[in-house]
Amino acid sequence: MESYIINRMYAGSYLNKNIGGGEAINLLHADDGVNYCFINPYGTFSSEYNDSVQAVIHTRFCEVGCFEVIGVSVLDSDSQLIHPKGNTKADREKCASEQLREYTKSHPIRYGGVPYLEEDGIYASITFKSARLLYPTRQIFILDSEYGKEISDSIVTYKLEDKRFGRQPLHMMVDDQKTPSAFTQIEQMIADEELWEERITKIDDVQFNNHFNFLTLIKKEDDELAFSNMFGYFFSTFPNLFVEFARDFLKAEISEGYVVKREHHNIDLWIEDDDDVIVIENKVKSGINGVSPRHDFSKDGLVQSQLLKYYQDAHEYAIAKNKRESYFLFVPNYNHLDLSQYAGSKHYKVIRYGDIYRYLVSKSVKSPYYGDFCKALYKHTKDVPVDYSEDLANHLIRDIERKKKKMLGT
Repeated sequence: MESYIINRMYAGSYLNKNIGGGEAINLLHADDGVNYCFINPYGTFSSEYNDSVQAVIHTRFCEVGCFEVIGVSVLDSDSQLIHPKGNTKADREKCASEQLREYTKSHPIRYGGVPYLEEDGIYASITFKSARLLYPTRQIFILDSEYGKEISDSIVTYKLEDKRFGRQPLHMMVDDQKTPSAFTQIEQMIADEELWEERITKIDDVQFNNHFNFLTLIKKEDDELAFSNMFGYFFSTFPNLFVEFARDFLKAEISEGYVVKREHHNIDLWIEDDDDVIVIENKVKSGINGVSPRHDFSKDGLVQSQLLKYYQDAHEYAIAKNKRESYFLFVPNYNHLDLSQYAGSKHYKVIRYGDIYRYLVSKSVKSPYYGDFCKALYKHTKDVPVDYSEDLANHLIRDIERKKKKMLGT
């Protein structure tokens, strides 16, 4: 028998306790350039699959029946480091831990110059050493047999016709006997060289990211109103900042005599000078709102929405005042709005938070709050609402520093 493990990452309860997890190493290499990997939740799996695993597919949950592939640890005949035995879970965990410690006597495992294993570790924090670690060059989703939603053509998908994904398990097995179709699909996915790249990424190559800011403190880091207010404040208080931003980023020439209005005609940001009207709608986790149910919801087969209403109000005003007009949607990278179904959407250009962040963070603004503003934006530059991979890397970096201090006796 041959098998694959679908390893679901970033789903353990430890994520909310700031204590990290062994899976931080799955997409890294140790100091000796070896990729070790940990199988959730405790590093062990059913013994019937011992020495049969061909690769570990590292994934993160998107929605029921849909996982994103974020890496693949390709294994060989010497990859499995633990073969735990015992009648109870505690016995097996103890056995696995002892086997791993025996391995490290001749193969020290270090990250950032310090041993990875804790002296009092109670379970195996490493399951395999891989022969190769593959990083995806584009988005790849694996879908179970019951998943029926449409996926963008820009995303590579593999539908596993004879495999269901459980809601709770943190790892699932696919083998060539019980689920031969799914096994073949994964085999083909790994074999497609255009989907993968190999590189050595050690913890020293990973930058510690501390983006704690005042919105985190007051638990408003996802608050759409807060971000609209901050955009309004910095765009109005620092004219040079917005003039350059509009010219370089929005491709709009605007004079320093502009005004910024919040909630003018219910529009998040209405920005106007003698020659231009700029309309900006800011969306964090919300969608596009419809008009009142008393109105007709369709126009040319499209849903009427706030976008059409805002466009009509601004367009009539711009025509009357003989001004240029432009329309933008500020949207986090993970907020994949489908604008095509909404009337009026064709007038708006989507601007991603990632691009806004990269532009604004490069500017020097003399304000005690500007740094926090940029840090608050950073969270929304990711393809997922919460980037646990970064959180876990931060934990590993802190853990390495703690061990170094302990070794030095400081």
